[in-house]
Amino acid sequence: MHVLVPLDSSDSSLSALRFGAALATRFDGDIEVVHFASKRSDETDDLLNRAEELCREAGLSVEPELRLTEDVTKSNASGKIGRRIIDLAEERGYDHLVMGRRTSGRLERFVVGSASETVVTESDLPVTLVP
Repeated sequence: MHVLVPLDSSDSSLSALRFGAALATRFDGDIEVVHFASKRSDETDDLLNRAEELCREAGLSVEPELRLTEDVTKSNASGKIGRRIIDLAEERGYDHLVMGRRTSGRLERFVVGSASETVVTESDLPVTLVP
C-alpha cells in the first residue's frame, strides 16, 4: 500500500500522519508526506522535522517533501491545495490518502473551501479523514 499524507500545521494533520504511518506499517506499505506552502520558513521546517520524527517513531524512514506554491493565496488556498494533492496522488500512483480534517464554520467553508473537502469530493482514491 502506497499512502500519501498531506500535512498542514493543524493537530489533526499530525494525527493523520500517525494514522497513515500505522496503516502503511500494518499493510507492509510505504508512506510519503507532503506539505504545500507559499514559501519555506522556520515553521515549515519545524513541521517537516516533526513529521520525519513521527515516522521514525513508527519505524518508517521518510523524508517529508515541501512543495512551494507561489500562486496560492489565503483566499484560494484550500481548493488549489486540494487539487494539487489529487494531481500528485494520481501522478505518483498512491493507493490511499490520509488527511487531517480541520473543523471550521459553515461560512468559512463556503467562502474559503476546504482542501480535504476538495480531495474527498473530487478524488477517485480512497481517502481517510482524521479529526
